[in-house]
Amino acid sequence: MISGKLVRAKARILGMATVALALSAIVLPAKAQPFPSRSITILVGYSAGGQADALARIVGKQLGENLKVSVVIENKTGANGMIAAQAAARAEPDGYTILMVTDAMVTIDPHLATSNHFDLSKAMEPVISVAWAPLLLAAANNVPANSVAELVALGKQKTQNLSFGSSGSSTPHRLAGEMLQKYGDFTMTHIPYKGTAASVNDLLGGQIPLLFGAPTAVEPLATAGKIKVLGVTSEKRFPLLPNVPAISETFPEFKIISYIGFMLPRNTPRPVIAAVNKEMNQILATDSMRAWLDKQGMVAVGGTPDDFKRQIEVDYQARGELVRALGITGE
Repeated sequence: MISGKLVRAKARILGMATVALALSAIVLPAKAQPFPSRSITILVGYSAGGQADALARIVGKQLGENLKVSVVIENKTGANGMIAAQAAARAEPDGYTILMVTDAMVTIDPHLATSNHFDLSKAMEPVISVAWAPLLLAAANNVPANSVAELVALGKQKTQNLSFGSSGSSTPHRLAGEMLQKYGDFTMTHIPYKGTAASVNDLLGGQIPLLFGAPTAVEPLATAGKIKVLGVTSEKRFPLLPNVPAISETFPEFKIISYIGFMLPRNTPRPVIAAVNKEMNQILATDSMRAWLDKQGMVAVGGTPDDFKRQIEVDYQARGELVRALGITGE
């Protein structure tokens, strides 16, 4: 007959073994699969066929070839890109859902009442800044000013009501116009449009005298003599348009650019972020990618996730102050 002490001793041993087995399962989890091991989705908050979508598809195609996985581009339009942004923020932080972002999404929209307190810069991790482009200040041919200085002088005379078009109320285009008024100490009326194309059509048709627009939309018309370009918003003259004066040549502190980058959900493992960053830097270094960006009036950037983070932080603060000072609330 087995004694009670022996039974109890065996029970203790069995209990200890069970605990040890459980602990070993916690300490020694199953080996994780290497990244990537399945398809990747790039979310784009803008319509198919636009510049942002085209860039996402070119990068996605090359990324898939390099990593030997399929890369799917998914367009989730609406709310200035915030529909896609919120979907990305809810995704698993595993590297398989990448968000294409614009500067407006991370440095302007978070300050607006329409954001519903959703701050993309806090919900996502920066991966890489892909490319940047300036804006061009364009004028109708009948505007009696051929430079930024002459435009400011015209505005101060108040002999005619000046207005400028932009691609929307919460865009860098709008902020550029507001900054010009601030530095030049004159007044213009802002006319928001749904996209640059509509504002360009009204500039050509004489409905507005001025606009801030992308180089690809403005420069060909200026070359054809249909409109004129007074300045570029980058800190220095834009390499692709060296004959166009920078507005900073008149107002040294003037600078505003538009840029596109990629982000991953918050808490994505650092090695995964580093892996995506490495691949995208390699894509941006290719001659074919840089040639495509040149045709789009954009300049390749690249760099580390921290480089992109610092860029966002600087613009987030500066543009937030401008949004609050102007009382911009969104569309």
